[in-house]
Amino acid sequence: MSKLLRLLAAVAAVCILTVSTLAQTQPNKAASYKEKVLHAFTGKSDGWQPGSLLRDAKGNLYGTTTFGGNMSGECGSGYIQNGCGVVFELNAEAKFSVLHTFDFSEGANPIVSVQDANGDLYGTTTRGGNSACQHGGCGVIFKLTPAGDFTLLYRFTGGSDGASPNSLIRDAKGNFYGTTNGGYTNYGEVFELTSSGKLEVLYSFSGGNDGGGPNGVIRDSKGNLYGTTPEGGLYEYGTVFKVDPAGKETVLYSFDGQSDGDFPLSALVIDKAGNLYGTTSLGGYEKGNCDLVGSPVGCGTVFKIDTAGAFSVIFKFDSADGNFPGPLIKDAHGNIYGTTGFGGNGCTRRGCGVLYKLNAAGKESVLYNFTGKSDGGRPEAILEDSKGNLYGTAISGGDLSCPREHGTGCGVIFELTP
Repeated sequence: MSKLLRLLAAVAAVCILTVSTLAQTQPNKAASYKEKVLHAFTGKSDGWQPGSLLRDAKGNLYGTTTFGGNMSGECGSGYIQNGCGVVFELNAEAKFSVLHTFDFSEGANPIVSVQDANGDLYGTTTRGGNSACQHGGCGVIFKLTPAGDFTLLYRFTGGSDGASPNSLIRDAKGNFYGTTNGGYTNYGEVFELTSSGKLEVLYSFSGGNDGGGPNGVIRDSKGNLYGTTPEGGLYEYGTVFKVDPAGKETVLYSFDGQSDGDFPLSALVIDKAGNLYGTTSLGGYEKGNCDLVGSPVGCGTVFKIDTAGAFSVIFKFDSADGNFPGPLIKDAHGNIYGTTGFGGNGCTRRGCGVLYKLNAAGKESVLYNFTGKSDGGRPEAILEDSKGNLYGTAISGGDLSCPREHGTGCGVIFELTP
């Protein structure tokens, strides 16, 4: 099954699961963080459905919206329809401004993932750029200065270079690394874009035991790249992989879709010892609330794996404490923080997601339950400042009069404080 079809099936399963099990759970009284909404998106020129954030040393936040902004031409028709998205800044005084509004030739559905010492932002778009690919273009890599000057660094063609790039990382020499879907084998690739603008494919996935449809990658001090795939592997439930500087891929782990998890959809994080941490969106289904009428699905897991492939499940979600976990962050004390797109007790129907913490012993605390109302719903990736405050976005909720998403809101930027 394709990555897109598996994702749709997974989300549908989560929605059914949480509807049927939420009534069995009691309100979680462990919530101990206070939320402040810094911006509620209107679905107009400021966009809607925000993604992950970056934060500079001055406390300014930068991010993107998947949709909104320019709603004309190819950004408002065909496969795009809902707008090509924007790059925004929320400064330390909580003043919101749009730095760039995309048109189709510049890309559509942006992700900003790197900021350099000069404050320049680098990112990708999963669509747009040209019409060579089906479903709205092949995507681009771009640069945006703090003044809003836009530069197109690379336009994907949908051929051997792939299409629909994920988030980027950057090394000390100014080279970028990332992954695409499609490509020569149609199962995704790992690529390097040099500081001179030359793109090289480091590895092409086959969709078999080596995995398929890779998520974003991280890089260690030796130049090895690590990531996950939601498809392929020995059991076809996804993998954790390594690609060395010579382009050799090693599968560190193949998920079996059962107690160890299924369908990893996020990039990994790495600690000083080289251990990797990540999540699976599904699986880990021993807990009763994640058993869908005798057909196990699972609410997802948090796992740890070292570079030799020694794997362990740290935590299994159970709907009330979260469902469908996303990316992680790790603090200096060994604590892990993350969000889930569903679950929790903040909504009456299916759960709008939670912010959670796992201590070094693997004990979970739910720090905040989203309600899907003015505080937002379905939170995305978070980041932490030096004081322990957390910042992130939620893709729904906020302004419920927003003209998008059928009255469920266009999303928010939030701050959570202990």
